[in-house]
Amino acid sequence: MSKYKRILMAVTKGGMSQSEVAASLHVSKRDVSAAARVAREHSLTFDQVSAMDAAAVDDTFFPREGRGPDPAYLRPDMGALVERKKRNRRLPVKLLWAEHCERAAEEGKLSYSYQAFCAMFAEEAERTGATRHFRHEPGAKCYIDWAGDTAKLTDRITGKAAKVYVLVVALPFSSRFWAEGFCDMKQASWQDGQAHAFEYLGGVPRLLVPDNCATAADRSAIYVTLVNKEYERFAEHYGAAVVPARVRKPRDKSTSETTVDLVEQWVVAPANEMTFYTLEEFNEFCAERVDWLNSRPFSAREGSRDSVWREEELPRLQPLPPEPYERCEWRSAKVAPDYHVTVDYMRYSVPHALIGRQVDVRLTASRVTVLHGGEVVAEHRRLRGRKGQYSTVEEHMPEAHRLQDSPWSPERFSSWARRIGPETGEAVGRLLASRTIVEQSFVACRNILGLSKTYTPELLERACAGANAVGAVPSYTGLKDRILAIRASDARARGVGAPPPGDARGLVDRAGGAGRTRGADAYRRGGEPAC
Repeated sequence: MSKYKRILMAVTKGGMSQSEVAASLHVSKRDVSAAARVAREHSLTFDQVSAMDAAAVDDTFFPREGRGPDPAYLRPDMGALVERKKRNRRLPVKLLWAEHCERAAEEGKLSYSYQAFCAMFAEEAERTGATRHFRHEPGAKCYIDWAGDTAKLTDRITGKAAKVYVLVVALPFSSRFWAEGFCDMKQASWQDGQAHAFEYLGGVPRLLVPDNCATAADRSAIYVTLVNKEYERFAEHYGAAVVPARVRKPRDKSTSETTVDLVEQWVVAPANEMTFYTLEEFNEFCAERVDWLNSRPFSAREGSRDSVWREEELPRLQPLPPEPYERCEWRSAKVAPDYHVTVDYMRYSVPHALIGRQVDVRLTASRVTVLHGGEVVAEHRRLRGRKGQYSTVEEHMPEAHRLQDSPWSPERFSSWARRIGPETGEAVGRLLASRTIVEQSFVACRNILGLSKTYTPELLERACAGANAVGAVPSYTGLKDRILAIRASDARARGVGAPPPGDARGLVDRAGGAGRTRGADAYRRGGEPAC
């Protein structure tokens, strides 16, 4: 529909003054006055104007020769300016208008006002690329994206600046949004920012529409868009679905782009003129700005982001879950002979029937869950602090072990070592006594005594003898190196036909048949001395 047909329809319909028509249609009062004069002269009615074609209205009542550009004004090449804007989306239209004013002054012509320039620019942009307006349903979705511009934190001592990345979460219906700064763009920051946004927005939309960043989409998929598994679990906890926006299609998430621009202009840009020493200081400033922007009245519609959200969108959002999402890590571990799995230097028990099996371990901030074949087989409170702690459930132990205070004990390792030999018994005893908490030596004892199976008990006994000779506390690596050195020495000895060092087997006493060297008296003059 052409501009003049819209003006004629508004004038013939009545109910508004010419000033109100000009304000509602964003046109000049001169055009409204001309349309009103045409309507009076031709006695036009609303139905007649509605039935007419837009081109017919322009050609009949507003001939083109009467509406040509004023030669006193410099006519800008809007097509070239629109293409220039497409190539550089960050280029403001106001800069293009300022260049137009400078060029007009140089050529001695008049320049268009900023409002007229914007209208001409918008008309050309609409003509060269038609777009469709999205009608958003309240509470249906939210857009998530990182701001392109970054803020900064200043180190108090060195004065060096560190980047702050700002996450923006926006509801397209009310345009209410949340922004928060983080020191990185990793998965933890991505999820924490959205969890805080849901708390601020008072609920969860049904769809999450993120950008195609690595924390949202699986970039290993080439031809299809797959959701990151960790992010998918996060969305399932909040009862939402994830539908990433198409790559290089910013109009799919125009609300997000607009809100990101708003945050960059009103939060990030002013923040970069200030000094923040901690992330908490920046986020306090950011939260104040977000509250102010959300409460500020709209310029082209009634109300504010807060009022529209409170009245129309908040009741349509899904309720928050009883507990916030707790991030988890996944590990793979093999069940040790003591029916424990080791995770971050801590040991957690599983049913003893799984000894030697490979299991999956899910770690959260407070819990450790062990799964085998997709089923939960054990769950423990996550241990913190000193390394090497045990969390053992009695039901996981074999029947014989339930009568003991611990599945491993100093007596067990001492007995095992003495069966190998006295030197091994002494070495293991020294190792058990070297720890303030004796349980800390159990893994080392098991590994050392296991060398008797990997090699031979005799080699372990000889290696322990060498360690005992220097009074050293034995270690797995040290004894293994000694065993390898002993084996190499034995191999060299066998190569030259000599018995291995320390081996009495194969010795022959040749003293009975050997000759004797005479003493000095046998070589004196006069012969041998008398007996």
